[in-house]
Amino acid sequence: MNGQQNFHFHSAIEQLKETLKADFIGLALVDFSKYRHELKWRYVTGNLSLSYRRIVLTSGKGIAGLVFKTGKPMMVNDVSEHVEAKDLYNYPILIFEKLKSFGAIPLFQEDHVQGVLLVGYRESKKMTAERFEHFKQAVGSQFGPFYHKERMKDDIIEQ
Repeated sequence: MNGQQNFHFHSAIEQLKETLKADFIGLALVDFSKYRHELKWRYVTGNLSLSYRRIVLTSGKGIAGLVFKTGKPMMVNDVSEHVEAKDLYNYPILIFEKLKSFGAIPLFQEDHVQGVLLVGYRESKKMTAERFEHFKQAVGSQFGPFYHKERMKDDIIEQ
């Protein structure tokens, strides 16, 4: 992970936020100091509070955990249509940041998912298929030491 020290993630996500007119952008990275894979939101912009710092996800849990586990992008146009209110606790970033629509992509290093980049909006139906494609194009194939693998369209998890 040597490339991480030389890349300015915060500047990159700030620029992405401006480009996509997003309300929130977060980059969750694998915590390598732990024996098992845990993800934490390391770089964010547009946050409402510092509550994101308390979120620790394991593979398959939360948005970042699902994208991390599957290695596939996830797009939700309207959270209220896809996540029942009683299940929202499984997605703490949605609660803390009041996100109503979002897209998330896996970031790879050496063919393993090492991070998840999430773009969120506090208004329903803002993350459209077109905007999701724009997000992936804006990130491009390289994001610092990580790369984004483009997969077939039917691999997108629409929750």
